[in-house]
Formats: sequence, C-alpha cells, structure tokens
Amino acid sequence: MSRRSLFMLLSVLVMGAGFAWLAKDGAPGRIPSHLPLSDFPVAVGDWTGVPLPVDKKTADLLNADGISSILFEKPGSTEPAILFFGVYYDRQTPEKNIHSPENCLPSSGWAVLSRKTVALDLFPGRPPVPASVDLIQKGLERQLVLYWYQERGRTFSNEYLGRYYMIRDALLMRRTDGAMVRVSMTVTTTPEEALKKEVGFLRSLAPVLSRYIPGRGVQGEVSASRTAFSQEALR
Repeated sequence: MSRRSLFMLLSVLVMGAGFAWLAKDGAPGRIPSHLPLSDFPVAVGDWTGVPLPVDKKTADLLNADGISSILFEKPGSTEPAILFFGVYYDRQTPEKNIHSPENCLPSSGWAVLSRKTVALDLFPGRPPVPASVDLIQKGLERQLVLYWYQERGRTFSNEYLGRYYMIRDALLMRRTDGAMVRVSMTVTTTPEEALKKEVGFLRSLAPVLSRYIPGRGVQGEVSASRTAFSQEALR
C-alpha cells in the first residue's frame, strides 16, 4: 500500500469515528445563510461566462449539494478562457466529501508535470490563501490548474489538513460543510504567465465567493431577492 493510500485510509477511519460520535450526540450546527453555488454569477469583473453542463456520471460521482462550472472570457480579448469549477457540500461524511484533484486529474488521463503551493493575496484584510498549482498535460495540451479548499471560514490547500479541520469542527462546531474552488486554463505561453492571468481573474472572483460559500460565523439571512444580491456583489 502506498503512503498516500495509507494516509487516505487512516483519514477515513478517523472521520468515520468522529462522525459516529457526532451522530449519537445530537443535531448538526447551523450553517450561515448563503446563496446556492449552482447560481454563481456569469459576470465577474471584466469577465463574462457561459455555464457548462456537468454530465450525469460526474455529478453522481461528486454527489455534491452544489456544483458550478463556468467558462469565463474577457470580451474582445485574445486571452485564453478560464474555467471556474466549484463544488459545495452541506455536510461531509466518509462516503460523501470533496474529491481531491490529485486523484481526479490522473484518473481523467492528465499527467501532472509539476505541483507546488502558492500564497495568494485575494481577500483584503485576511491572510493569503494557500493554493495548489498543478501543471498538467494530456496529449499536446497543457493546462494550469489552481485550487484550494474553503471550509467554515478557513482556506487551505492540503487535503489531509482538511480532514483534521473537519473532525475538529464536527466536534466543536457540529459542522462539516465545505467547498473546493478550482480554476484552469490552457497554457499558450508559459506556466508563469498563465498563473499571473489566473490570479488576476481570482482577484475579481474572490469577493463574490463569500456569498456562495458559508464562512465561520452565523451571518444575516440571505436577501429574498437573489438577483439583487448577486448584482450588489459584483459592483
């Protein structure tokens, strides 16, 4: 058994024990109000997007409570399009939780050429976001994939650290909700240039995320008018 498989097995066992204890000890905690991730806006800053349908096989595999897949472009620009993909779970369990791109990408035929972690200044007044950056290739096409996990007010890139946070918050907050945020684009020049473009896009995207991914504390109720709320978030 590989080291990664061993870590995954141990994390599942720990998660199972924690959730078994939680199930016997009462109802889950309240999740702050938020808009459905499936309603994510198709206009972000200077970017406009087209929703891409998720096939049934993928949707069944993810088994998520919210999925957003949108291809964003800058009108009139020759820059490559950027694919935003997000998944959200109201409650994660050993059988229903976020799938790591480290597993999904190779199983989809992509070879990982390099992987590193970067710190992104995306949220004003908050610590940098640790994000994983993968340079991948299938045939002659190369893509740069950038992703992080956003769960109960935390952002992190290490899935094993996420298991620890999940058990801790299940016991202390009675919550296991969480999301993964991922963007990707075709590399037409250099990976460094692609990363620069993705970070620029994410700086427009980041302020909108809190409307769709709940944070740590219980905030006010979401406005009854989702359209008005989404427009306000984009100003």
